[in-house]
Amino acid sequence: MASYTSLAVFLLTLFTFTASKEANLILLDDPGEAVCLDGSPPGFYYREGSGSDATKIIIHLEGGGVCVDEEDCLGRSKTDLGSSKNWKQMADFGGFLSDIKLFNEKFYDWNIVFVKYCDGGLYSGYVSQPVDVNGTSIYFRGNTILKAIMQYLRDNGIKEASDVILTGCSAGGIATYIHADYVRSVLPSSVNYRAMSDAGYFIEVLNVNGEPIAKERGQKVYKLHNMSISLDEDCAKDYTGNDTYKCTAPQYLYPYIKTPIFSFNSQYDTWQIENNLQLDCDPPHCTPEQMEKLQEFFKEFQAAETNIINSTTNGAFLDSCFAHCQSLDSHGWNRVKVGGQSAAETFANWYFGESEGSVKEVDCPYPCNKSC
Repeated sequence: MASYTSLAVFLLTLFTFTASKEANLILLDDPGEAVCLDGSPPGFYYREGSGSDATKIIIHLEGGGVCVDEEDCLGRSKTDLGSSKNWKQMADFGGFLSDIKLFNEKFYDWNIVFVKYCDGGLYSGYVSQPVDVNGTSIYFRGNTILKAIMQYLRDNGIKEASDVILTGCSAGGIATYIHADYVRSVLPSSVNYRAMSDAGYFIEVLNVNGEPIAKERGQKVYKLHNMSISLDEDCAKDYTGNDTYKCTAPQYLYPYIKTPIFSFNSQYDTWQIENNLQLDCDPPHCTPEQMEKLQEFFKEFQAAETNIINSTTNGAFLDSCFAHCQSLDSHGWNRVKVGGQSAAETFANWYFGESEGSVKEVDCPYPCNKSC
């Protein structure tokens, strides 16, 4: 009986030690033009920080793909990725957003603002009038959503923040590249501000049949959502006409970003392999021909990440795991190692300017990394 009692006490202690504190949903009361695809108000989850880090804030942009045409956006408007009508009142987060010191030693007690994704256009579009799709009004207002949320945060204390990190994964990771400098522009100059993109470094690659579907998707989304409002001015001067969309593509936009930024990405990003390369297999269960296509993708990613590697100010953790969005779970954030360091350690080295430890880790080709 004593052993059962001891086990029960141990489990209770473990649960208490590792239980997350949930974040509360906040919807904008009077969003004006800043509405989700279906016209409902946008919002975010907020978890209050504590202790010496109570003045520090992580703003995370949720991901979730894009909608590429009006019918696609209409369908999305009936889900949680296009409407706030059914969002839960509470949420908890892991990895880089965890409030458990065991899993997130350096950032566990920061304030968390988890921005919900409901525009389908990388928080970047603006069409002034609603678009009628089969008798239903659809709103393309991603840029105004982000601006409205930043204004709300400014009105409610972010101006007093000492540190702010903008981050996001997948579509939110792309948006982090796009909007890193904008967010900097609305913060006081006294704020220590940096950004981290997770799984946002999308590259243009031909699919296995030689078709440029990644490029075509980028052009369609740019035009449908009218993303011109979100462009970096210098980038837009260099990419004109049919190439202007490239200023919303991290591969091309990266050199123009002035904000110090950390890139956390798999060089075998599963979303890109499945949807852009369109490789129909999961290693090691691939034919030799498919494996050749996979390794060609890796080489193209290496070529596209040259600007990241050569940067003297920015950091990076580029592993070779078959993964997508790794910063939100403990395994990807803490357990995957490159050069003997985790993403959490590498990012902390870069953010805090640690004198020991690398600020940039780049992995070898699959299947070399056994920690995946």
